[in-house]
Amino acid sequence: MKPTNLKTASFLTLLLCLPPALGQASEKASGDKAGAYPGYLALAPSLVVNLASERKTKYLRVDIQFYLDTAEDAERVTLHLPVIRNRLITLLGGREADQIMSTEAREQLRAELLEKLRETLTEVAGAPTIRELYFTGFIIQ
Repeated sequence: MKPTNLKTASFLTLLLCLPPALGQASEKASGDKAGAYPGYLALAPSLVVNLASERKTKYLRVDIQFYLDTAEDAERVTLHLPVIRNRLITLLGGREADQIMSTEAREQLRAELLEKLRETLTEVAGAPTIRELYFTGFIIQ
């Protein structure tokens, strides 16, 4: 393996292992404030998806927070996290890195993801549930 590939592989391994540990810490901290709604709910661990690239493999690592109105909304989102994560991976994976790097493109992406997640939650849970979606981390490598 080339030294560059070894560095990339080591970095990606670190990225994939670190977020679950950070997510557990934030879950403990947010658990102390149970019932503090309206409020935020973090999607943990971070999502990592492949981006389309002709030259080399590119990844997007994104951290997302949902703004919810009630504790019932938080329970609904938590119950349907597998569906939410699947939908996000489907919507984010395979995009061109150049198409999501600008501020305007990220804002359009944020609005699109919110709309699609609200549609999905209405189908599976009977209510759109999520009021807002925010990127709290957005790394393209």
